[in-house]
Amino acid sequence: MDLQAFSAHNSSREPVLLANLRRATWQRTRHGRLMSDPQTGRILSMVSHMLRPRIIIELGTFTGYGTLCLLEGLRSEGQLHTVERNDELFGLQDEFWSQHPRHDAITRHHDTALHVLENWPPELPIDLAYIDADKQGVNAQLDALLPLLSTDGWMLFDNTWWDGTLGQAKGPKADALNALNARLESDDRLQTVVLPVGDGLTAVRKH
Repeated sequence: MDLQAFSAHNSSREPVLLANLRRATWQRTRHGRLMSDPQTGRILSMVSHMLRPRIIIELGTFTGYGTLCLLEGLRSEGQLHTVERNDELFGLQDEFWSQHPRHDAITRHHDTALHVLENWPPELPIDLAYIDADKQGVNAQLDALLPLLSTDGWMLFDNTWWDGTLGQAKGPKADALNALNARLESDDRLQTVVLPVGDGLTAVRKH
């Protein structure tokens, strides 16, 4: 048994609502692979529980699996903002979000990630950001996020391993992720660790 299989076997099980959403995503969309895997989802939940954030922003919603994971640790008075351009996914999101007792805490933005960040109200400092949107724009998203984070704010970047191909892959997405990884590792304002889960999940704390 390799480490990832061992981790999955010995970790808490995926909640039923999330398992049902996972199944529906694979059955009713053509891109189920874009959804967070169960282990990544449990880490999103764990980080949210540890931080007890008041404001969460998720860049890239897809079918809303990660949204529900992040929602698990949100403070009782908190707000979870999630950004998705593809309105064809909204029906599936609503179907499953409505089954969660805290669905009223979710605000969906039908927009691009960068536009939402550029117009973010400064009186709402972001405690936790989950970045899983347009990979080509990820460095601009980082630039926009940094001044919006609360003191000791956190960011979680998905797909930072890119199937292990970044050393050889060419193109705007790979170039952007290579640049992101180099920036996060070298920026003295940030504490960064890459978690070997899913397609690479990079946890970043602003200090």
